[in-house]
Amino acid sequence: MNACHEELTRVDTAMFHPCPPDPSCPYCTGRIAAEQALDWSFLGSAYCISLKNREDRAVKAAREFHRVGLCQRVIFYRPDKHPVKGIIGSWESHRAVGEHARRHGSETTLIMEDDVLFTKHLRPAKMRALNRALAGLPADWMIFFLGHWPVWAYPVRYNVLRTSSACAHAYIVSPRLLEWLCDHPWDSPDVSKSRLVGKGLDSAYARLPGTYALFPMIATQSVSKSDNFNFSRKKKSRRRLRHLVTHSRHRELLLSKLMRPTEIIVVILSPAIYIGRMFFRLKSRIL
Repeated sequence: MNACHEELTRVDTAMFHPCPPDPSCPYCTGRIAAEQALDWSFLGSAYCISLKNREDRAVKAAREFHRVGLCQRVIFYRPDKHPVKGIIGSWESHRAVGEHARRHGSETTLIMEDDVLFTKHLRPAKMRALNRALAGLPADWMIFFLGHWPVWAYPVRYNVLRTSSACAHAYIVSPRLLEWLCDHPWDSPDVSKSRLVGKGLDSAYARLPGTYALFPMIATQSVSKSDNFNFSRKKKSRRRLRHLVTHSRHRELLLSKLMRPTEIIVVILSPAIYIGRMFFRLKSRIL
């Protein structure tokens, strides 16, 4: 076991616990009819990151998992809030759940944050399509987003996008991404980040190869206030255009309400995006 694995193994296992049962949940009680159940059995494991001091968000997330049938599979990870920066704590939390999944040999791991909201129109047929889409990804895939904010994207199948995306509230990862997480703590000097996205983990994800997304997305974010950012009016005048969403006090509202429209716009523009990427790739080879 290398130093990285030893470091993450020291994470307090008491921070992990299953989703609290709900006596009114048809999945918890087994009352759900087989033809109506949302089948997540293709997942090796599922996690939800929720800070200890945000019990409100943990309760809402559990309610969501009971609604969509993830309650019997998801494990909550409840760390303390990072004493310095929320985005550092978020990065390390994703690493911690990734290592937990790696140690248990998970081949497909769903990682979520406690502001995740699944579409109200999730049906068994959609779950079967999701399973087929995941199984049809290239062998070198790393991330499969169930919800995201696309920076650029283009279709590779009728329901799969090749993408560079922000947001990490609901995504499935391969063992390759679990190893990447283990090897790249917050201050790793060799991590490339997208300037358009910011400094968090999702800005690094946006520059990784092998990132795909389900189309249309099935998970957005709630408008609950994030602990990763502290908006300051004094800094308002110095904010750059690319940070108007991430550094706005209306960040959660904008992300929640504009995520799906942005997906549609990017897909409409995808032919131009694809041609542009091919042009710059060819140009770099010539030079």
